[in-house]
Amino acid sequence: MKINIIKILSLVFIGFMTCSCLEDAFQEGGTITDDRLEQMDDATVLEAMIKGIPAAMMSANAGGYAGTYGYHADFGIPAIHLMTEHMLEDMTVGGNLGYSWFNGFLTNLSMGPEYVTTGYIWQCYYSWIGAANDAIAMAGEVTEETDAAVKNYLGQAYVYRAMCYLDLARLYEPKPNRYLNADEEAMAEGWSVPIVTEDTEDADTKNNPRRSRVDMYDFILSDLEAAENLLDPSVNVYSLPTLSAVYGLYARAYLEMAAAADHNKQYYRKAAEYADLAIATSGRTILTKDQWHDPMNGFNNGNANNSWIWGLTASSENLAPVISSVAHISAEAIWAYGILSLPSISKATYEMIPDNDFRKWSWLGDDKTTWKTDANYKFAGSDEPLTGNEAWGIFNVADYFLYSASPYVSLKFRPMAGACMDYTAGGAADHMLMRVEEMYFIKMEAALYTSGLGTAKELLNAFMKNRWNTTSSAQAYDCSSISSKETFIREMLFQKRIEFWGEGILIFDYKRLDQGLIRGYKGTNFPSSARFNLDGRSPQWNLVIPRTEYLYNKGIDESMNNPDPTGKLPEWKE
Repeated sequence: MKINIIKILSLVFIGFMTCSCLEDAFQEGGTITDDRLEQMDDATVLEAMIKGIPAAMMSANAGGYAGTYGYHADFGIPAIHLMTEHMLEDMTVGGNLGYSWFNGFLTNLSMGPEYVTTGYIWQCYYSWIGAANDAIAMAGEVTEETDAAVKNYLGQAYVYRAMCYLDLARLYEPKPNRYLNADEEAMAEGWSVPIVTEDTEDADTKNNPRRSRVDMYDFILSDLEAAENLLDPSVNVYSLPTLSAVYGLYARAYLEMAAAADHNKQYYRKAAEYADLAIATSGRTILTKDQWHDPMNGFNNGNANNSWIWGLTASSENLAPVISSVAHISAEAIWAYGILSLPSISKATYEMIPDNDFRKWSWLGDDKTTWKTDANYKFAGSDEPLTGNEAWGIFNVADYFLYSASPYVSLKFRPMAGACMDYTAGGAADHMLMRVEEMYFIKMEAALYTSGLGTAKELLNAFMKNRWNTTSSAQAYDCSSISSKETFIREMLFQKRIEFWGEGILIFDYKRLDQGLIRGYKGTNFPSSARFNLDGRSPQWNLVIPRTEYLYNKGIDESMNNPDPTGKLPEWKE
């Protein structure tokens, strides 16, 4: 293994706060000496580098925007997932729009190349890719003598890099839409993003063009193949990129490739095959009703369920009071933005969910008088008085939340351990990257184009048995009457929207399946500036490359960028 001090310092510095194995190696000022480094074995150094990647993906000031611009949406990949969710039709702001740090994405403002909103996503992903590249370079060439632990860490680095490039490929490829398009060549080639690897020299990054869809997916698949051959198959914990996560990424990639290649059946079969492998090798099971609505662990703790194939854990040391996912997505977190912005589901979507679907109680209904008496609602911290605060002393947490809440506000994402008053404990929530439920939906979509509509309906019916209350006297879920592929896709996506609301994967479904938005309707709970009704894809989903990239990288010029969608979406007027 080659040890290059210049290569590894940046990543080790990122991860040192959460990597106890290196605590004694750091000298004052956060540096590590050559002599001390040489005393450490290769696997220990590489382990610290690998641990630094998820730490960087889950930290306050992950992109440096919080420190530089006071940008409170700077908390890594959970923030990016909220950005994309606010570009769809199911997440809105039920409270004060001014307290939502994602309102630019919701209202399609400041989405051009010169804004923080677009620069943040690009910078974060490429910094994580750079960290993975450093680890790959550090590991060097694998031989028969390479330590098994080193191989496993190297495999993890390939998984992180493949995940980042897959997200970038899907976000930046200019898919055709009915409102604002890139040029025909860009769409025909499926222009992706520049590829930077461990072998890319600094000079090459200054003339690095956008790659074609084919080139990008070939590269992603090659990284996944490398990871598949290196990872220890006996490791099966949600907090690490395991072999099961590799299979899940394969499934995602082949699903995209199939749709882009005019519904290529071979790719769909591959997507279903890898989805099955992810399910089988992970041993993960679909969330139960009690796990879903657990007021202490609901969607914040991968250890509290058996559904998460892959997730990231957070350290309270890397968070700030108002710069964390919980601070923005949970209205039960009394200390932060969520109680003021009130992240909510679309009224129209909520009303379409039948009462015997237990997922419906992830959001408050429109009858405030029933919130405290309806046994379906479980509130985090409801037994913890707001001690030490005279102004709220007569309330407990649940009472204060209910007093502040509005209809359709979310109860899905809970403060960690129900700690509604303590940002240190409550903000340190895990973040899911992949749940086993997604694999079942990939199988449904693949079956639609390979085995046919009948098989796809059977798979959806089987999945929904896990979501409707079987003890209810209401009729069981049944989509058997659906008679066309188009209708099935809409129904499948509707169930997927309910299942994965707020989790950051839905934008890829909307974009791949050319689905539109319905935000404007009588009684809508979307703010007037966000009431877009679109036929098919939104041009907002073809993310714009930041100006800083094409000013530095002469392989991309302004004419090669995706069009700025700001102000280009038709607003619905009542």
